[in-house]
Amino acid sequence: MNLRRKRSWLGALLLPLLAACNGHKVERVVVYENDVHHWRIEHVVAHNWPAGPRQYYEVFLKGRLLILPANTFNDVRDIREFIAAGGFDISNWRNDTVVVSFENIQEREGSNQHLIRSVMITPEYSEGEVIVTDMFTHQQVVVERVEPVAEGK
Repeated sequence: MNLRRKRSWLGALLLPLLAACNGHKVERVVVYENDVHHWRIEHVVAHNWPAGPRQYYEVFLKGRLLILPANTFNDVRDIREFIAAGGFDISNWRNDTVVVSFENIQEREGSNQHLIRSVMITPEYSEGEVIVTDMFTHQQVVVERVEPVAEGK
């Protein structure tokens, strides 16, 4: 058997084995929790072999994943993963608010423009709404949260 055929034969045997190892392990660590205003921030590390790990933050309000609608930021997708996230100490007057940063992808003139946007998020008195304050412009807008799609749909 020549070397070329042996390599392709060995590769054909190893390919299913490598595909079976394609585990998608996710690690979560709670980095901030505010029991008074019901905020929770989790640092997520998604291990996707062979591509490598991907890190981001997820924010929860009253136990539900916070998803900001795409049209609020002229984004191409809803925002559910954050580059950075944090909250205030319970003694701070802003302790009902969290601060997040995320990649804002906007379609402009036929191409995508990638921006980093930082906002403060404060719960609104109406269920399902939050006040979003842009940290650069200080503009505020009341936003209705997007509900996460149930798994398996």
